[in-house]
This record gives sequence, C-alpha cells and structure tokens, in this order.
Amino acid sequence: MNKYISGSILMVFICLPWFGDTALALRCRGKVIDAGIPKPEVLAHCGEPTWVEERQEERLIRNCRSPRYGDDLKWKDREYYRRRHRPDGPHDACVIHVTIEEWFYNFGSSRFTQTLLFEDNRLIDIIEGDYGY
Repeated sequence: MNKYISGSILMVFICLPWFGDTALALRCRGKVIDAGIPKPEVLAHCGEPTWVEERQEERLIRNCRSPRYGDDLKWKDREYYRRRHRPDGPHDACVIHVTIEEWFYNFGSSRFTQTLLFEDNRLIDIIEGDYGY
C-alpha cells in the first residue's frame, strides 16, 4: 500500500511540468528576466519584441483609497476611476484603468517563443509557447 502511494506521488512530480504553460523566468543575454522587472530593463536585455499588442482594461477594486494604486490617483479624479453607487448609497468600489501590453518574442527555431505580459510598465507574467520559426 505504501509503495503505491509513494509511486503516485512520484508520478505527480514527474508529470507536473507538462500541466503549466507559464514560465517562471526567461534568460536574455545572460540576464534572468522574471516578474516585477520594468519594461525598459526587459527591452535593454532582450531587445525589440517581434510584435507588441496593447489594450486597456477596466478593473473594479473594492478599496479606492488603497496605497497599492498609488497616491497620484486623487479621490475625485474621474478620469482614472469613478465611484460606484448602490441604491442604499455609495460604497468603496471604484473602476480603475489598467494598461496591459503583450510582447511576443521569437528567438528562432531552436528556442521556445515567449509572450511577456506587462501591467502598467511592470512584467507580471511570462507565457512559453512552441518552438519559434
């Protein structure tokens, strides 16, 4: 019985890498690129991407006065977010505008393609694709 449990756990760890398509980091010119790095630093180490796609997203946040969203957003500045109202009165939920950029890198047929997701000029995710072309 114990042999079967340890064998099952071993198989889970062996198969685990095939279930995720998110890369933990990317290496460009000897520099490790991972989440949290600003766009200019990625550009300096990895060069120009093959293509760039940019979009705006609206997100509903519960705490409009959270320091996470910066002090530069003034409470009454409706360009960045607006206060939501319910029939029973206003509550602390706001809409903020977030800029999302996707940078696609094709490093050639011997390496995997990489899609880097930036949110407000910071790298938030790296998605590994198939072999390049």
